[in-house]
Amino acid sequence: MVNREAVFRWHQVPGQPIYYQLLYQKQYTSAMSDFPVSLTTPLPIPISNADGTRTAVIAAPARRLTASTLLSLRVPGGLATAGVNGRYFLARCGVQTEAERWQQWQIYLRRPLFGVRRQAGLTKEAGDTWEVHVPLSADPGYAWLVQQPVGQTINLLGPLGQGFALQPHNRNLLLLADAARAPLLFALIDSMLDRRGRVTLLVRGSADAIATLTPLLPLQVEVRQATTAAMWTEQIGELVPWADQIALALPHDALPTVAALIRQRRFRVDAGFAQVLVEADLVCGVGACLACVVQVRDGGHTRTCIHGPVMDLMAVVSA
Repeated sequence: MVNREAVFRWHQVPGQPIYYQLLYQKQYTSAMSDFPVSLTTPLPIPISNADGTRTAVIAAPARRLTASTLLSLRVPGGLATAGVNGRYFLARCGVQTEAERWQQWQIYLRRPLFGVRRQAGLTKEAGDTWEVHVPLSADPGYAWLVQQPVGQTINLLGPLGQGFALQPHNRNLLLLADAARAPLLFALIDSMLDRRGRVTLLVRGSADAIATLTPLLPLQVEVRQATTAAMWTEQIGELVPWADQIALALPHDALPTVAALIRQRRFRVDAGFAQVLVEADLVCGVGACLACVVQVRDGGHTRTCIHGPVMDLMAVVSA
């Protein structure tokens, strides 16, 4: 009798070499005959295509949190040359073959998938495993993505965009997010802890939503929660003087309040001290469609997909 939980966990191990999967699957194929096909057959190999896209493979079932979903994708190795958080893929949803694209148009535009964490593969053939963020919404493209089984291939563009950049000598990192967007900052936690720094995560939202995030975080992270607006502003005012860098993942209407608190609590705010993941309509990824244009503080406009989506908070929020 096969322990199904153990088999299931094996297939969720990021970066597991393909030949290990084959040995394990061959050994237990008869006992797992009632498992989904994607768990009893070899996973496809992620590849970079001649047209510049990537063929990724869903590596584990979608992990549903209270306010969002995390999806594990195996992609070709060596793509994370500029970090993970703040960078994104554009995923084709609903159709995956040339023939399907001629006949099905119900999900026409690609959907952005932001990086949460990356696990390097042990072999080049296995590729890297990226955990990406799927927002909780009624969008048909995202709904299609989270329903796909392990082993399903997904066509991607990317990774694209300018992500978060930790300053080399900083050691006190403050992360500000709501419960839905907090996973968009998780890779920064790993990077700061690797340099023996300290991380405080302040999350705005319900206690239940915040509780689902805690098991995903290292023990070294100080997690604070703010369930009311008063708690949110009070704790930001307390933490800003301690921090030597701040990263934000918040809706646009929450940014002016945070920017004002930073200006009140800091004698000087250097460029790059507070970086924010700016929300915009990311459609083409190359700045051609202009759907992602946002206004900046000096009155001009910029394309988020090219000059962001991570930008200096003080450059995008008016004084």
